[in-house]
Amino acid sequence: MRKVAQMQVGILADFERFALTVDLNPSSLMRRVGIDPRLVEKPELSFPVRSWLELNELTSRISGMDDFGLRFAEYRGLPDLGPVILMLREEDTFGQALRTMIAFLQLHMDTIYLHLDESCDPIFTIDLMLENRGKCRQVIESGLASITNLMRWLIGQDWSPAAICFRHSRPASIARHNRFFRCPVEFLHEVDAIVLRPEDLSKRLPTSSPVTRRQVERYIQSIGVASTDIYVHRVTQVVAMALSRGEAAADVVAGYLGSDRRTLNRRLARSGLNYSAVLENVRRNVAVQHMLGSDRHLSDISGLVGFDTLRAFSRWFHQSFGSPPSAWRASRRNQ
Repeated sequence: MRKVAQMQVGILADFERFALTVDLNPSSLMRRVGIDPRLVEKPELSFPVRSWLELNELTSRISGMDDFGLRFAEYRGLPDLGPVILMLREEDTFGQALRTMIAFLQLHMDTIYLHLDESCDPIFTIDLMLENRGKCRQVIESGLASITNLMRWLIGQDWSPAAICFRHSRPASIARHNRFFRCPVEFLHEVDAIVLRPEDLSKRLPTSSPVTRRQVERYIQSIGVASTDIYVHRVTQVVAMALSRGEAAADVVAGYLGSDRRTLNRRLARSGLNYSAVLENVRRNVAVQHMLGSDRHLSDISGLVGFDTLRAFSRWFHQSFGSPPSAWRASRRNQ
């Protein structure tokens, strides 16, 4: 049975407080997406990620705040990553802290995949992998803003990215985007990402305590996340990065992971998976992000999910989603 992706209830308390500041009824909004408002009082519990996506999109629509996700991230400030956040400040450099965050994010939410591409201009990408979901623009904008808040916490509030990239279409106003990110903001991009400068990765962090680091590492190890689960998460991260580049062949992805294709499939098999299944999951999710979040032409989307021709993409899409891509897009938008 497929596990329902969950996230910690603590974020609902932040949502409740923020909604009240803008004269919204948080309890009513939560009920409309199937979330029991009483969960706010039980931070040790979790709830479906899908409900969080729906809550953000519903709130944006009802409030008329096209930039709700960004506003919420500004209000919330530093994201809650549990003990992992303590580890980040114990690293020597900004680049090491980002690699640690990527490695341990699964402890926080297993549907968010991060990747740091350090070739040329470093780019920090975020992908949301969730079956049969709808629009996710507000959560993606909130996610990139939250990571930017975290990066500023690490190396200083005056820091700004080189650029911000979004897959979705440009909203009517980007005044808040410009004010918050303080850098060029691009839309209809191939990825959702924060573009860094090469020199950023080598910047030293203010403090580094090996003793604190060892304590946090022992705590994280005590949680007992299976190494096979971590490997599947890592493979998914790399596939999401490689797909838009046309580099999602198994041997290429294995090379990114420092192994060969045989080793890649053997390690995936320990989790009851194979490379084709992982690639299919990523391809479906990336296709949905482009189909629902933008007005990109289908021929452009076909290339971004790894197909050489629109015909091949349309055939795959029909087989995967049960209807031609144009009809599926129209029906989902009407919903």
